[in-house]
Amino acid sequence: MTKKIVTRFAPSPTGYLHIGGVRTALFNFVFSRKNNGTFLVRIEDTDKERSEEQYITAIMDGLDWVGLNPDHEPIKQSDRFNIYKDEAFRLVEEGKAYKDDGAIRLKVNKEGSTLVKDLVYGDIEFLNKELDDLVILRSDNSPTYHFCNVIDDNFQQVTHIIRGEDHLPNTPKQIQIVNALNYHGFEYAHLPLVLGEDKKRLSKRHAATDLMSYKEEGYLPEAVLNMLAKLGWSNTEKDIFTINDLIKIFDVSDIQRSGAVFDKERLNFINQNHMAMKTDDELVNLLGIFNEQNGFSLSEHHDPKRLVRLCVGSGNNFSEISNFIKPFIIDFEEYNKADFNKHLLGSENVLNYFKESIHSIDDWNEAKFEEIINSAMKDLDLPMPKIGLPLRVALVGRAKSPPLSSTIYLIDKNKIVQRLDKALKIISEH
Repeated sequence: MTKKIVTRFAPSPTGYLHIGGVRTALFNFVFSRKNNGTFLVRIEDTDKERSEEQYITAIMDGLDWVGLNPDHEPIKQSDRFNIYKDEAFRLVEEGKAYKDDGAIRLKVNKEGSTLVKDLVYGDIEFLNKELDDLVILRSDNSPTYHFCNVIDDNFQQVTHIIRGEDHLPNTPKQIQIVNALNYHGFEYAHLPLVLGEDKKRLSKRHAATDLMSYKEEGYLPEAVLNMLAKLGWSNTEKDIFTINDLIKIFDVSDIQRSGAVFDKERLNFINQNHMAMKTDDELVNLLGIFNEQNGFSLSEHHDPKRLVRLCVGSGNNFSEISNFIKPFIIDFEEYNKADFNKHLLGSENVLNYFKESIHSIDDWNEAKFEEIINSAMKDLDLPMPKIGLPLRVALVGRAKSPPLSSTIYLIDKNKIVQRLDKALKIISEH
């Protein structure tokens, strides 16, 4: 009978959930789902000085946001110190470990070598003579990382340990502990590191490393996972996919060995695609919290679905899109200076033409505004840019907006008139 696949993500609560850690959790989650297995989370909080409850909460909230929830309640190593202590003393009794200045060390076999059979990097041989006798229990009875790591993986019946390749040098030490404890052992798959654009390990100087900062900026969780899946794994030419797509095609053999670069611009591209796939209602709801932060709501707008659909491509995330939408709802304080100087100055004839045309309109629709725009080009003998650009700057404070007929339609009639009056007044003062 084939043993059920069990994977685990084992973060230390000494800080917020790192984007590289999310990639590790993702690959563990996807591998377990692909094989109808179990995905676990273990909190490795043996560092009493640095571990904090707030970070445990933050880690679990982050995993919940991206949908990487464990199949069982996480265990905490700080609740299991007696177990580690008992196992350490068992090894002493069996002559496999010894006391040293109050601590307990494992007797490491210095002969020969330890073979790590890695599913990504292949077979790697480590000379045992280069290994020290490992401290497994400190003099204050606290266990060391390697010792409790092995005990808990065995206790949780983990079959596959999938983690960053910076843990690869730890593996022969842990195999020595596995053998001493007479455990069955595990299969290993080490993942290439997540790097910044300078090919050094990803840090805050490259991009935000805390997962939840991407939520706060308005990135979609499915876009973040899509991006992270492409870091060190490739089995599709598709750039945009869901986690269910990934589960269907994922194979450990497609994990690459070289470090993977985290590129914010690529995340932006992926996020824009995932945002565009949302329904109008979903977009309105997802923008709600960002609009609230910006001091407005779409609840009173005459066509919020049309507004968000036309503006969804205007930003990399919901925070940027909300800022883009803002002048359609509430008055802007100042014009983009370059756009004002280049397009608005000298455009009085265009602004007056539209002010007079709009006054008499009761049927507020885009088709009607298309008629006025076409008439303006003929009557004023001007090309479209000479009409569209000044009007955009007058109406939303900048030259960038949806199609002109849509831009006019999406703003309240009274606001249109007020903004044209304001622009004409400011032009006259220059």
